[in-house]
Amino acid sequence: MAKGTRVTQKEGEKMLQLYQQYGSFKKVASKMRRSPDTVSHHVHEMEAAVSRAAYILNAEG
Repeated sequence: MAKGTRVTQKEGEKMLQLYQQYGSFKKVASKMRRSPDTVSHHVHEMEAAVSRAAYILNAEG
């Protein structure tokens, strides 16, 4: 991927899925042709979003 290319929502979700499967930012980065830092950033962002959603759902229930 070209430097500076934005990560889409779909790519971020795929990064999280692959990270859960492989457990390695480096492996995911290699498969998605992104830097490990980019993968790490987006995986953490996606995990935080999932945590916030779970918290909200639990607070409502």
